[in-house]
Amino acid sequence: MKTEIATKQNNAETISSIPDNWNFGCIKDLVRVKAGYAIKSSDFTDSGVGVIKIKNIGNRIVDIENTDKISLESFNKLASDFILSTGDIVVAMTGATIGKVGKIKSTNQKYALNQRVARFISENKHDLEFVFQYSDTKDFIDAINNYANGAAQQNISADDIASIQILIPPTNERRIIAEILSSLDDKIELNRKINSNLEKIASLLFKQWFVDFEFPNESGKPFKSSGGKMIDSELGEIPYSWTVGKLGDCFDIKYGKSDKDISEDGAYSVYGAGGLLGFSNTFDYKGPQVIVGCRGTCGNISIIFEDSKITHNSLIISNEWGNFFLYLYLKNINIKDVITGSTQPQITIKDLSSLNVLLPSKEIVDTFSQIIDPLFLNIKTNLLENIYLNKIRDSLLPRLMNGKIRVKI
Repeated sequence: MKTEIATKQNNAETISSIPDNWNFGCIKDLVRVKAGYAIKSSDFTDSGVGVIKIKNIGNRIVDIENTDKISLESFNKLASDFILSTGDIVVAMTGATIGKVGKIKSTNQKYALNQRVARFISENKHDLEFVFQYSDTKDFIDAINNYANGAAQQNISADDIASIQILIPPTNERRIIAEILSSLDDKIELNRKINSNLEKIASLLFKQWFVDFEFPNESGKPFKSSGGKMIDSELGEIPYSWTVGKLGDCFDIKYGKSDKDISEDGAYSVYGAGGLLGFSNTFDYKGPQVIVGCRGTCGNISIIFEDSKITHNSLIISNEWGNFFLYLYLKNINIKDVITGSTQPQITIKDLSSLNVLLPSKEIVDTFSQIIDPLFLNIKTNLLENIYLNKIRDSLLPRLMNGKIRVKI
């Protein structure tokens, strides 16, 4: 049985039905919300302990690799509430990314919590995870926007976040909901890490063969360091059987298609220069495709494994080499050298086609592709699995949080 109850969220009253044994409460009934410390500008140094700022909060993750630093001495003066480590959850309180929530992944480092970033605190890890999952729902995002709207510079306080209303299941049900959703997150993150490592391996092999020219010679030894014949070219010394040409003479380059058929749902992904834009029920291009951002996010090189739509803000590049090799090849070309326009940066087909590029022998490319293609096929498998898992998670999340799907205890 469900009960209808009137709720009030920042002066907006709604009628909601809730499952038996569930209650309406606030985030503060499950976790504490603590704002960060106002670290003085004079405390920042070139090295030391990382500081988590708004800029470090990404899409449900926290970037711990690119942090500003404070000295260990300054860090040691901070109270425990301002010290972050693995599993801690933070939320942006100001600006364009207000309400964005991220979790610190596995690390052996400690970090300082800066002002205008809040954190959720609880001794109960399941309640902490439950609130983290809730923060990805439309209800949470709408509540943040309701509090923040009306000011030129959007702001929200820790008390505002703590006061956001939330449906609270019984303790054991909260635990199971948190475990289900976090297990999906963990699998998605594992696949992402595997893909990152596989691409790093492929990139290192590419550098060895096509930058350092240490591909295997006829005897299986590194070509250049074993005395392989090199010749002069416009791009410096290159192996004797390789040539230099114009990118446009060797590659097919075309713009993506202008398309307004973009929605939040659909069977196929829609990509632009900066990445995923949304979804559509139809596709224009069979995967894989290699694209280069040509407007806005210029020079960004991506490989799209699935069937998709690609907008006119990207250039689609192809040739006989195969898209896995082509992706690595383009990432090692200074494509950003041909960006024009300061107000609206762009890359044109004409300018990109004029680039001088190194053209290795087909035999070397074919041999290399036999090594790296299996790596990219594994990346494709993991990526397509993540797309599937994300769809499952996005479908389950609101239904688990509002009780439309119940879990067995």
